[in-house]
Amino acid sequence: MTNQDQKTLYDIAMNNNQNHTSSSSRIWLPLALILLIFTMGLMTLMDADEQKKLLTENGLFESLTVYLYILCLILIFIFWSWKKIITKWYFSALIILFALRELDYDKANFTHGVLKSRQYFSDLVGFPELIASISILIFIVLVLGSIIIKEKDSFIEGIKSLKQSQLAVLVSIILVIITKTIDGIERKFGIDLSPPGERFALIVEEVGEMGIPIMFAIAILSWRNKNQT
Repeated sequence: MTNQDQKTLYDIAMNNNQNHTSSSSRIWLPLALILLIFTMGLMTLMDADEQKKLLTENGLFESLTVYLYILCLILIFIFWSWKKIITKWYFSALIILFALRELDYDKANFTHGVLKSRQYFSDLVGFPELIASISILIFIVLVLGSIIIKEKDSFIEGIKSLKQSQLAVLVSIILVIITKTIDGIERKFGIDLSPPGERFALIVEEVGEMGIPIMFAIAILSWRNKNQT
């Protein structure tokens, strides 16, 4: 067997291995969606007291969500090159912002909260606090703007091509919209929910919020498998 034949066989073996890895990794997204739906369904079968224990502030789901964001950062540092981490700094920054938001740091030490419009127009907010709030808000806008400007084309192309990484990001965006809509739904839309309805809305909100870092993790691992830069 010539060197050329050996090289050809090696290339074929490597391609087959990559295809197998890619095919097996494609099940992550549907499995994650099934897990989230199953968890929501399981929660509805529990009694009200058990649900309250799991869904309360600093409860199981909120803690898991924070730990999953930390896991996302760990995955980035394990599987991405330093060049990729630096050039795509906004992804790490976004994950940190989400984790801090989950821990309510956007409200801690602020009169109304960094993400509340009252924070920037209230007479109760001192000048140093106002400057700090504006600086944080500018950083958030910078992170989101960088993602939109630099990743928009690849995101749209990935959605059209049904790439798992971009689909996972799309699901995370949908989950953000759903959970933020449900959060304070009675106040926002002027509706009254029954106690079971309130509990179901809270289940969807908390489990949905946990699903966001899960989708981020799938996207991170999928980018690694596809050697995307």
